[in-house]
Formats: sequence, C-alpha cells, structure tokens
Amino acid sequence: MSEAFQSLRGHLLLDAGGMYGSCFHHTVILMCRHSPEGAFGLVLNQPSEKRVGDALSLDLPPDVKQQPVRNGGPVEEDTVHILHSDAFMFQGNVLNNLSLVEDPSELSDIANSVNPDHKVEFFAGYSGWGAGQLESELARKAWLIHPASAELVFSNPDESAWRDTLRQMNWQQRLLADGPDDLSWN
Repeated sequence: MSEAFQSLRGHLLLDAGGMYGSCFHHTVILMCRHSPEGAFGLVLNQPSEKRVGDALSLDLPPDVKQQPVRNGGPVEEDTVHILHSDAFMFQGNVLNNLSLVEDPSELSDIANSVNPDHKVEFFAGYSGWGAGQLESELARKAWLIHPASAELVFSNPDESAWRDTLRQMNWQQRLLADGPDDLSWN
C-alpha cells in the first residue's frame, strides 16, 4: 500500500549536506507549491546584485526599484516572483500572512501599501521539480524539511541562513551546521 501524498507547501527544504559543488549547496528553499504533479520553491538565501528596477520595467516607487532581487533558483532566471506578507492577510497562498505573486502587474497594489507591517521580497527564477522528482530526492535524503515562517522568509537572505536554520533543528543538524562542507577536511 502506498503512502498518502503530503504536500510540503509552507515548509523549508535545506541542503542535507550532500550538495557540495551544486547550485543547491547550503540552500534554504521555501516550498510555495507541491502536488503529485510537481513542486515549486524559491531559494531564500542567495542574494544577487540585481535590483527590482533592473528586473521589472514597471512604473514603481523609487524605494521599490532599489530593493534587491534574490536568486530564486536555476529555472527560468528571467522570471520574477514576489513574496509578500501582511499582518492583515490572514490566509496566504503559501503560509498564513504570506503569499506568492507571479504576475508583476499586481505589484503596484503591493508596492503602494501603507501598512508598516507589509513586507515584500523579489526573486529571479525558481526551483522546480517534475512529478515524483522531489519525492525521489527526499528518499535519497538529499533534503531536510523544516517548518517555514514569515519571519524566516524575510530575515537573513545570505548563505548563513542555512547554518542558522539547521541550528534550530535537532542535535544532528546542529552538528551539520557546525561541521566542514566535506568531512575529509576535518
């Protein structure tokens, strides 16, 4: 009897330590969609030199145009994906208070929000998996799973987020966080 499918939407995937040399080395990925047909996520901890104004040719406020764009993953790097959070948005499409927007034309409403709790992050590209691909990688123990939160999404957008998140997990992950990338370096 096969296991019932469990979606990882709203969870983080973390490199389990075996992706040295790949584009997923030390990544923290927010799973935005996950179904039997495939999965879609955004790498949270790979900043880029791009600014929103470089990636989108929309009439946006200057402070939004200057906001950095993170590398969301190696798939379709010319696409822009937007995560936004608002304390008054009780049901988001990724987490409570967190939604994914993929249509840049919706950005003007988001960018003009006057709510001081409103947060927005921009991503170029995404991480994607076909049907069964992510499940196969999980079976090989390539990824660790951790619950996501809006606070984790909007904090620490650099590589140290991987180690910081691992330190919140059990003792084995804390050892992984403090160990060398390659155990032969020990």
